[in-house]
Amino acid sequence: MADSPTRPASLPGLSVVTTAWTELFRWLTALFECTAPAVAARDRAATAGMLAVILLAGGFTRFWGLDNVGLHGDEETMAMAVRHIVEDGTPILPSGMLYPRGLTQLYLMAASVRLFGESEWALRLPSAICGVVMIALVFAAGRRFLRPHWNLALTASVAFLPHLITYSQTARMYIFMLTAIAAAMVCIFAWERNGKTGSLLGAIAAFLIGIDFQPLTVTVTPLFLLPGLLQRDMRKLTGGLAAMAVVLLFYVFFDGWVNAQYPVPPKDVAEDVGPPPIESTPAPYQPLALSFQIALWVAGLAAAFLAFRLGRQVQPRSMSIIVTLLLFGVVLCQLLLMYHIAAILFVVSFVMARRNSAREVLIPFCIFGLGCAVIALIHGTALASRPGSIIQIVGAMVGQPSVWPYVRIAEFAPVAAVLASITVAVALFNLSSRAPATDYSLLAISCVWVPLFAIGFILWNVPSRYTAASLLPLLLCAFAFAQRAVDWMNDRWIPPGRFRAFQAIAAVVVAVLVVNPVRTLAAVNTDYSSHPDHKGAAQFMQSLGFTEDDVLIAEDVLQQTYYLGKVDYWLLSRKYARRFVERVNGRILDFYTHTPVIMSAADLEAVLAQYRDRRIFIIGSGENQRDGRRDMRGDMYETLQSGRFPVIYTGRDGLTKIWRIEPEVARQVSPVASRPAIAATRPAPSAASE
Repeated sequence: MADSPTRPASLPGLSVVTTAWTELFRWLTALFECTAPAVAARDRAATAGMLAVILLAGGFTRFWGLDNVGLHGDEETMAMAVRHIVEDGTPILPSGMLYPRGLTQLYLMAASVRLFGESEWALRLPSAICGVVMIALVFAAGRRFLRPHWNLALTASVAFLPHLITYSQTARMYIFMLTAIAAAMVCIFAWERNGKTGSLLGAIAAFLIGIDFQPLTVTVTPLFLLPGLLQRDMRKLTGGLAAMAVVLLFYVFFDGWVNAQYPVPPKDVAEDVGPPPIESTPAPYQPLALSFQIALWVAGLAAAFLAFRLGRQVQPRSMSIIVTLLLFGVVLCQLLLMYHIAAILFVVSFVMARRNSAREVLIPFCIFGLGCAVIALIHGTALASRPGSIIQIVGAMVGQPSVWPYVRIAEFAPVAAVLASITVAVALFNLSSRAPATDYSLLAISCVWVPLFAIGFILWNVPSRYTAASLLPLLLCAFAFAQRAVDWMNDRWIPPGRFRAFQAIAAVVVAVLVVNPVRTLAAVNTDYSSHPDHKGAAQFMQSLGFTEDDVLIAEDVLQQTYYLGKVDYWLLSRKYARRFVERVNGRILDFYTHTPVIMSAADLEAVLAQYRDRRIFIIGSGENQRDGRRDMRGDMYETLQSGRFPVIYTGRDGLTKIWRIEPEVARQVSPVASRPAIAATRPAPSAASE
């Protein structure tokens, strides 16, 4: 007792927090088991040989036909920035705007252009090389969960997956983002094995570079938490949290800097047409008829009573209260048309109730589910009586967060998405049965489901590329689950002597189903049947020998600005153009090229009237042709389809068209200099003439 006055006083609050954190850590780590396989030394030589074959085949699919088609999508935005880098070292667009996206890739592309000259092949070369590197990194990462046969099947799937081939043949940043994620996975799994700080720093560096390529890389940062949770190592979990914090902090500052480079579009340009399609949300709630409201509240009260009865069966009392509140939340979310959240709460409550109840709760949950189904039926009937498609009705019931991200990632590999979904379902069932879930199911939940769920809060109907950051974890989980399922079948039905042969055959079958070879052949043999012919339209215009006296109107201003030097007007409806414009001296201009924008039929007629004494060319687009560009053109669609203007060119894609409007009075065209040759000189940064 003599030294008691010198002891530091303990902080009761800190002690409580520490104890709670320790108990939470123990509870979380007990939920999952490690399934890392042991690799036999005798498999290594054969595996290395097969890997070499896959890498060669993957390289072939990426380099074959690399320049078969002209630039498309957003490639030309990168190309214009690269053109300026080659000239003076900075990624400046024709409008004078600094282009901040994928800076590392831009300089790699500029180096390629310096070495090989400016061409589609040179601009896409870094992407193709990066795509091959990614194949090797995926193999290295796959060893954490997969035995050689299955790891080679995963690697082959990555080598031949159509979307990954397309990304590798496109001068955009998504293949670089995926390569950075694959590198991060390799480093994190190495850190899990060896505990070396260098491996953790390598993972952090990979994430930082990946965020430079595409900020959505940040969505898979939960990877940092896996080593600590799976090895039940508090120090690694703390280190993973710290690394995750560093990456998130970098993301906040970097994304803020990127967004600061973009002008703020004027809100009054299209304030009367609703939010942009990618940001749109379900239709706002409109009160239902009184009869439906009465039916809903009666069904809701009945479901709430069932929830109360069900919750009382759970022990201990604290868990009973939690489950009851979750079930009440299910009913409330349904009544508020938030079925996505309701479904998640239902699953969580079932897992917790079944895991903690001494009695079987499946039948009570089925009865409660019937009550919820009645509420859904009433809502569906009420909404079906209103105008709208089935998709719109489902969207209105689902509410936010959107479920479209789940659909979009499934477009990459539907079979893999199904396998990963079963992985999560099996994991939840195991957890509800007090059995541990597998480590790859933790990967599926943390790096596939959680990111997609979060994206659903930010954007409604996202393009598939916005979910691509979760693609590699999805594929890895799918093959890990398939390996486990085949092992289960081996133990019951396959003779021991045929184990290896059956494993190899099963791995090949799963890889073929995931890839879909028919789509792979289409991706490798790329041509203008699947890509827009912007370059052909530009070449045709060059062949006409048009002059500065002619007026060029383009639906795809970026592509034609890159190929032709500049155009005079950009034709696009307000609904879509508003995200890419700024007001300069009272004029609405595209902020990438400073081209004036034609956004309505009235604008188009005004331009035609202003230049009635000149030749006018309207260069159409072969992109976004799902509805024949009706939505992209707005009320200008009817004008272009009216037959007033003759079509003088149809592209190799069968969709890109050029219309010509002849001057109303004859004139002598002065012999002024023609536009710059295609992809030969830097386009002039000045705005189009009035």
